[in-house]
Amino acid sequence: MTIRLAVISLALIGVLALAPPDVRSQSPTADSIFAHARQIAEQGDSRPALLEFDRALAIYRSHHDRRGEAITLNAIGNTYEDRGDYDKALDYLQRALAIKQELGDRLEIGKTLSNMGLVYWDRADYAKATDHYNRSLEIARAVKDQKLEGSVLNNLGLVYDDQGEYPRSLGYYQQALQIHRAIHFEQGENDVLGNLGGWHSLLGRYGEAIPYYEQALEIDERLKVKRQASLDLGNIAVCQAGLGQLDEALRTCNRALLLAREGGAKKDEADWHKGKGATYASKGKYDLAREEYRQALAIYEAAGLKRELIEGLEDDGNLHELLGDSATAEKDFRRGLEFARSIGNPRGVTAGMMALGDLEWRRKRFEPAAVLYQEAYGRAKEADDRGTMAASLTALSFALRDEGKPDAALPKVQEALEIAHATGATLAEAKALLALGELARRSNDAKKSFENFSAGLDLALTAGDTDLEWQLAYGKGQALESLERNEDALVAYKQSVGVIEGVRAQLHEERFQAGYLEDKYQVYVALVRLLLKMGKTGQAFQYSEKLRARSYLDMLDRYHAPAWNPTESELRARIRRLQRAVELEEITPPPERRGGKLSAFSSDLSAAEREYQTLLDDLRNTQPDYGSARALAVPSTEQMQTALPVGAALVEYIVGDDTLSIFVLTRTDLHAKTVPVRSIDLRAKVELFRDLIARGGSRDWVKPGESLDRLLIEPVEKEGWLKDVTKILLAPHSVLHYLPFAALPRPDSQGSHFLVQDYVLGYLPAASALVHAKDLPSPAGSLLAMAPVSSRLRYAPQEARSVGSLYPVQSLVLVGQGATKDAFERQAGGFTIIHLAAHGYFDRFNPMFSGVDLEPEKQDDGRLQVYEILRMHLHAQLVTLSACETAMGSGYFSEYPAGDDIVGLTRAFLYAGSRSVMASLWEVNDRSTLDFMRSFYGDLQKTDEAAALRQAQLAMIESHGRYSPPYFWAPFILIGINK
Repeated sequence: MTIRLAVISLALIGVLALAPPDVRSQSPTADSIFAHARQIAEQGDSRPALLEFDRALAIYRSHHDRRGEAITLNAIGNTYEDRGDYDKALDYLQRALAIKQELGDRLEIGKTLSNMGLVYWDRADYAKATDHYNRSLEIARAVKDQKLEGSVLNNLGLVYDDQGEYPRSLGYYQQALQIHRAIHFEQGENDVLGNLGGWHSLLGRYGEAIPYYEQALEIDERLKVKRQASLDLGNIAVCQAGLGQLDEALRTCNRALLLAREGGAKKDEADWHKGKGATYASKGKYDLAREEYRQALAIYEAAGLKRELIEGLEDDGNLHELLGDSATAEKDFRRGLEFARSIGNPRGVTAGMMALGDLEWRRKRFEPAAVLYQEAYGRAKEADDRGTMAASLTALSFALRDEGKPDAALPKVQEALEIAHATGATLAEAKALLALGELARRSNDAKKSFENFSAGLDLALTAGDTDLEWQLAYGKGQALESLERNEDALVAYKQSVGVIEGVRAQLHEERFQAGYLEDKYQVYVALVRLLLKMGKTGQAFQYSEKLRARSYLDMLDRYHAPAWNPTESELRARIRRLQRAVELEEITPPPERRGGKLSAFSSDLSAAEREYQTLLDDLRNTQPDYGSARALAVPSTEQMQTALPVGAALVEYIVGDDTLSIFVLTRTDLHAKTVPVRSIDLRAKVELFRDLIARGGSRDWVKPGESLDRLLIEPVEKEGWLKDVTKILLAPHSVLHYLPFAALPRPDSQGSHFLVQDYVLGYLPAASALVHAKDLPSPAGSLLAMAPVSSRLRYAPQEARSVGSLYPVQSLVLVGQGATKDAFERQAGGFTIIHLAAHGYFDRFNPMFSGVDLEPEKQDDGRLQVYEILRMHLHAQLVTLSACETAMGSGYFSEYPAGDDIVGLTRAFLYAGSRSVMASLWEVNDRSTLDFMRSFYGDLQKTDEAAALRQAQLAMIESHGRYSPPYFWAPFILIGINK
């Protein structure tokens, strides 16, 4: 899967620098102080300048010098505009205007009107900006002041740029430049040069823009005007990034940022933070990019800068999309689009359409994606915005290709390539070559595909764009494999994997580590498949482990979270209140529901949960407790073999688009087999099998189950790889995480039997778990069993007491009001076995808020959620979650970013210190679970957890009674390492 590049689109600012005021005052002291303040302000030192202006203002007022007072108020307003404090800027400018109108000084009135127009432009209030500029222009022409006329024309160009009227804005810039050069007004010439650079940059003509900025920078450095120099440098950095010169762009952006900070220009500082963020994103340094965007957005929000906020939201959304967090991305895109429409910013509207088109494409809704891309292209073409034209055409080609319309896609991407090449937009050219390579590959023209991928990869490597690099290297590997150049293909695939792992290693947030890999599995799958084809089974297995094990090893390696802080506590309380509100609305009969309350509460809850996740991410970045102690490595095959129990085999799966790879590891051998099956068909089989089991009352699940057994187990059995094996440790992948392997029916002379009747079954997050499982101290307590009365599970208290009776020594059974979350958090670390007979729930939108309902108390609702479990220190051999849907996690059934491991309650308890977790794949029957747990714990006295689970399942199967169908016993799975 390919992803559109995050587009760097910084606001290009032209600041009006008026001619020095002709100050005639009774006080030479005030004049000299004013002149000194103005000199400091022009150099970008706004704080000391304001102090000096205030001193001058006091003297002018003491001498009743109204003109001096007005000009000083005007200068203070301009300084606040430079600092991005627009409320204060307008306040001072309005006071200056009132005095100038009182004095009847038309030229000074015109200057202040123009300054006010600039503030309104900053705020994207284009109607007021245009009105003030036109009134100022009328005065300038009437009094024949060419400096003011040129400055106003220049700033009118900014307004029309933002409104997408590029031919009109260019005309204003050209008029302004002609006027300023004719009167030798160098500062005015400099302003126009900067905006002409901006005009070319906005339209994707980066190579043409840089000379304008360099001319402006030369003037600013000679005049020692820091803020203007910062703007020129920042905009040069934008162009360098657009041309693929990413390292140069970062260096230039840092120079711009330093000047902005020295001058106290907060808005400029935010712009260059955003510029750095976009460049870091292109280089694959996503954590650094997120921090830069966070700083920029905070400044834009505080200052009410809607135009800049639109661009910042687009960049931030693109980054979250790259990291697999589509929910946050869509929120950013829609908010930015709403702002763009509200202020009449056509460029922002076009960018919003492109971004939403990308989301539709990622969701495999290709037709609506194509409609959005086509509309974006039409708008860009009308504005002659070549950068967006190239980007939208390339994106459109991908959508048309995936719609099955390659003939329609080809001319689109060819046009995009021509535009990108003509404008020198290296990254846009590389993206177009990627699209051309994909089209050639799909038409079986491997040679042409290889040429396009190779050319694109050379450009991406030169630029240092990691997202394009992994995609192009992967495509090159596919083309080489088609050309039967397998060794070369292997090098290309490994290059792609190396880029992916290099980027992922720099991400601190666990959810982003998982989300980043979400659309990159196919690279590992292709590499594994090729290695198997080449007979390199050992290497293939190691890459299979890299795919699935990294998240598990990071989990083992991470320290626990720091203590609660007030912000976190307050946010959690808000989440709890909203959860209760949603639940109350859901149980309210439809006629009594309060209009759109449920929808509103649900929306607020999702926003609060995302805010909470962001808070935790910030803690990971700022507090050392979230760091890793060391980097655990994927162990060798030999190490894993040594750790395997006698008589056991590890069966590990990799699900590809059209193949299923199966590895079988025993203490002496490693084997592998590839089974042809489309992932979409495998998913449908698993869904159907689960659905038919859950219905009960028939044996319709038998045929789909036998079909799955023929795909998953029978192929390796026929090879003889499971001979003498009595225990299978399953390492599933993708949809197979949610398959009850124990219930797979197998034909025999009596009709059929279940897989669990042939083998003891266990689940592992990864084969690496065999080697890296932690040694636990032996707690003093044997069993903690809890069953809150609030769970409304009729047999839960009886279940907890029944289990407790099997452990009479050093056990604790808490039933009813004593089964509180507080009691669990205080007691759980001291027991070898933990049994929770409570209602479990799975948050499908964010599994990190899944949990178990314990008994509520006065100040607590009793919900034990994933984030709270992650903070605990357990020493349990086994945690049993005798509840509903407790083994569910992220990826297949949720909208949370998917990864190479299940995110949910099971993972939380493993993280907290339990060696194994027994949980359920679907909502279980309360009464049957009572019998099941009695049997399980009875056998656990004599054997290990996996064997005891099997015995409990066999007891139900062989009873031929009410609970013998797989619905009652198959959902229970054991994840982790047995004793």
